Amino acid sequence: MLNKAVGLSKTPAFVASRPYAKASYLAVIWQFSHTIVMYALVIWLMFESLSIHYGVTLLLALVASAAYTRLFMIGHDCGHGSYLPKKWQNNVLGEVIGVLTNTPLKYWAKNHLGHHKTTGNLDKRGGGDVTTLTVEEYQAASVWRKFTYRVYRNPFFLMLAAAPIYFVFLHRLPLGSQWNSREGWTSVMGTNIGIAIYYGVLIGLFGLKPFLLVYIPVVLFSSIIAVWLFYVQHQFEEAYWKRNEEWNHHDATLQGSSFYDLPKWIHWATGNIGYHHIHHLNPRVPNYKLAECYENSFGLQGAKKFGMVESLGTAFLALWDEEKGRLITFSQYKEWY
Repeated sequence: MLNKAVGLSKTPAFVASRPYAKASYLAVIWQFSHTIVMYALVIWLMFESLSIHYGVTLLLALVASAAYTRLFMIGHDCGHGSYLPKKWQNNVLGEVIGVLTNTPLKYWAKNHLGHHKTTGNLDKRGGGDVTTLTVEEYQAASVWRKFTYRVYRNPFFLMLAAAPIYFVFLHRLPLGSQWNSREGWTSVMGTNIGIAIYYGVLIGLFGLKPFLLVYIPVVLFSSIIAVWLFYVQHQFEEAYWKRNEEWNHHDATLQGSSFYDLPKWIHWATGNIGYHHIHHLNPRVPNYKLAECYENSFGLQGAKKFGMVESLGTAFLALWDEEKGRLITFSQYKEWY
């Protein structure tokens, strides 16, 4: 294991990623332009399809959700300051995308940074992570705490309820440590005003009912996709969780983040977030260079790898067993403890 004193930037894996940590105006213009045009076009088609059949609208919502998710991932890169060459450019574009995706950029990015800094650290949980209890903590919990945790960690609740609640409602106020932050309030309230104007214009043009029929499925599907992607890529039996004295950023990055081996069209729709181990290793690598970095860096091809079907089997893992060094399901807990 690498000593904590050894900087992450000096590791061979990080060095291999460094040539790809450069933003490109040409790549940005191409990626953002066709994504926003696609999103606007499909949203317009959804409104038009309401006069045909709502089933057509829902089918188009799947396409719109892909573009929406791609926009969110571009905004995610802006939050890391990696999408465009200059910080102010990332901030401006990120705030615009934040209005389109119900996500106040600076507020969200600060919370997300905590996830990057402490991922896999059992003594520093809570920074943008899905809450995970150890077996020992679960055993010591009250009946009510066990019940609420089981509900919370149920993948159907996480995806169908918690995901849209998180994006639609919890992002409307700067909760937690940013409650007393001027930057947090500015980011959240500025985004809220932008959303009110954006949605207000659409409601004025098409009416409230058509707006709801179009945007509810798009926001719901996109929220589920986004939360699933960030959740599942740290969700496998051999995931990395260590106490602070043993925790190592390098190992947490490459052993605790996976490579989600998806079809190319899904990688396209999800902004290559499936190359999650590389993103955690070096967040300065923009999404449009992650695949190239992976293909050209042999040392970055050894992360945990799974496909779509295999990933579904990890959904019910919910407790970290420190003794066995693995994530387990509630059924396994019942059987073993």
